[in-house]
Formats: sequence, C-alpha cells, structure tokens
Amino acid sequence: MRSLLVVPAVSRPALEAALASEADALTIDLAGSDDAEGREEAVAMISAARQAGKTVLALIHPLGSGLADADLDAVMAAAPDGIILPDAIGGRDIQHLGAKLAVREAENGLPDGSARILVLAGDSPAAIFELGSLSRATRRLIGIGRDERRLAQRLGLALAEGEDKPEPLRVARSLCLFAAAAAQAPAFDCAEPGEGEAFARICALAARDGFAGKFATTPEQAKAINAAFATRIRTA
Repeated sequence: MRSLLVVPAVSRPALEAALASEADALTIDLAGSDDAEGREEAVAMISAARQAGKTVLALIHPLGSGLADADLDAVMAAAPDGIILPDAIGGRDIQHLGAKLAVREAENGLPDGSARILVLAGDSPAAIFELGSLSRATRRLIGIGRDERRLAQRLGLALAEGEDKPEPLRVARSLCLFAAAAAQAPAFDCAEPGEGEAFARICALAARDGFAGKFATTPEQAKAINAAFATRIRTA
C-alpha cells in the first residue's frame, strides 16, 4: 500500500469518488459515526469497497473512547482487510485489539488472524515512550502510522501549512520510522492538507525518509502519493 485514502463513514459521495480513485487502499473512518445508523453506513461502505476489489481498512474509535467495541461488532461482519487503531499506547493496546478481533473472527466465521492491524502509535507523549514495544506486539501488524495533528494539539503546538514543523513533531516522526523498522513493518506518513507541487514535495520527502506510503484525504492526493512512492520503489 502506498496511498490510503480516508473516507468519512457518513459520506456516500466521498465513497463513490474514492472507488473511482487510484488509491491503493480505502480507510473507512468511523470517527464521525458514534451511533448504530452511522455504523450501518460504514458496513455498507466496506462491503461496497470489497465488492469493487479495493483493499479496505476500518478506522475505529480509540480503545479508551468506549466506542471501539461497538465499532468492531459492526464492521467485522463486513470482513474488512484490516483495522486501523488510533491513539494506541504501545504493544499492550495492539494486543488488546488483537484479542477483540479474535473473538469477532470466531463469531463471524472468519479465519483466525484474517483481520490485520495498522496502528497509529505516535499520537500522544505517552505513546512516544512505548514505541519500542510495538515490535513484540502481534503477528497481525501490517503498518505503523501516526496522527500528527492530534499530537500537536496535545503538545500545544501550532501547525501551519507551508511552514516548518516544530522540532518535537519532527522527532516523533523519526521515532515512528525507527519503531516500524524494529517491528519489520511499513511506516505510513500522516494525512495533511495540500495539493499540487507543494504536496508532491511533501510526498517525495516522506518517500526519501523511508516511509512506505501516506494517508490521503482526496483522490488527487492519492494520485500524487502513488507517483512519489512509485519512484521510491523503482530506486529501492
């Protein structure tokens, strides 16, 4: 996977655009779906993406939110290719999610271990100190990413498009790359605003630094990401 296009679970038009895009994988984001109706829509979107032959991941609420179990109960019935766990703190949260997935795989007649995990593991100061535990977490792990905006908010840092990022965020970015290498898993750069040549430069920088791919918020971003990381693959 190079480009992971984030699709809000409440937006059918966004899904239609995503299905027609060049994105390698779709991320159905349940963050705005905290009721049964929203989860039903997410399930329908996952099913539609699978029928279209797309790799599809479900981005659930954090484990500590009280909403993750209901998310999993809904989406696992649609058999997504994987679950994206946000705001994770080290291997313990990944193992906790793995246990939840094993139960739901059994309940839905799915092969054990079929649902993989992509973890957003650098979203808080506490999570940064637990990155080393990811390498021992689970065989389900297929990638490590981060939510830079969430971390910036927690550190009280401002993020402005086109400006250099604060040093703490650059350190966290590098540590996530080290954690992914230690876990022998691909690292995925965070979603961020931008388009055109400026966004292409951001993608090229991520590819140069060793990321395997990047989250996108629009089909145009997904196309730019694929181009940047295709160059990395050819030269690796």
